[in-house]
Amino acid sequence: MNKPTQAHLSRTVNMNQPGAVLQQTKRQMKYYMGAKLIEIGVDPKSALYRWSVSTQGSQHVWTISAYWDESKDKLLSGQIPLTNTELINCARANAAGDIGTVAKLCGYGEDITAFQEALTEAAHQMGLKVESLKDLLD
Repeated sequence: MNKPTQAHLSRTVNMNQPGAVLQQTKRQMKYYMGAKLIEIGVDPKSALYRWSVSTQGSQHVWTISAYWDESKDKLLSGQIPLTNTELINCARANAAGDIGTVAKLCGYGEDITAFQEALTEAAHQMGLKVESLKDLLD
């Protein structure tokens, strides 16, 4: 049997909650993910974490994903780039970081140009105007 190399945890939160409550929920999710990784014998500091967020009415669905070993290597190599809605959700959730980090987390490795092109195309398909990552934070 293959050993797992990734884990995912999702929570649905009301987007009208105060910012402090939302930040606490994110911290709790990261804590729970770390505890789960320890439970299965993975060092939480060795894992790569990627956030995604999607909107369903007045609710956000936040997902934290942890990758280690082969999955982490594939993600960082650019072998599994996200596209369309998944790309927008990942970029939005990680937009506070620098563009190089966000490109890696969205599966584009070091290819920032390909990431920017894919992000622009995905935003266009969704009817969004995205000139920079910061536009996704609004």
